[in-house]
Amino acid sequence: MKKLLIICTFFANCTQSFAQAEYHTPFRWDIGMHYARPSNYGVGIGIFTEPKYLITDNLSVGVRAEATVLGRLKTNASQDAGGSLGWVTSFLAISDYHFGETKIRPTIGIGAGLFRPTAASYSKGDKYPELARGSKFGISPRIGLDIWHFRLSADYNFIFGQRNLIDGQSIDLNQNHLSIKLGIFFGGGIREE
Repeated sequence: MKKLLIICTFFANCTQSFAQAEYHTPFRWDIGMHYARPSNYGVGIGIFTEPKYLITDNLSVGVRAEATVLGRLKTNASQDAGGSLGWVTSFLAISDYHFGETKIRPTIGIGAGLFRPTAASYSKGDKYPELARGSKFGISPRIGLDIWHFRLSADYNFIFGQRNLIDGQSIDLNQNHLSIKLGIFFGGGIREE
């Protein structure tokens, strides 16, 4: 958390001296919640925060910190009935391109950095859940729409190399997921004349 505050303070101090954005205020901070859909089945929810700096009116760079909880449940009479509860935290470097210079702007972007997927899975008859976790590199392409100071976006989180050892056996821990985000942002708006 201290690193995030240091980065945000740095961005805030740079806004006046290095600002090149002509029509928008250069520092922007997004916060919000999201609905998550894992790549196989299940549902999830999460929160995110993104401090950014607008290098130009259309190009921003920054960081994203995000936490997502993913749940899966298999209900049937067979032996493999069970489910899993997983969570993914991430810290990514991000960049977005904002189209236009009005209060309604479509965006595309990408993020890359560190993901930490974790999952506790259980099957029918198990006394204790099996736990898998690890730190992995991943990318997150995204599209979105800014409307005044509201943000709607869709991000897909690709986490590479999600194989972990449980009791000496290699398992596939797939926590790739789609996030549908709704949030607000402070700063980054059209400058007052």
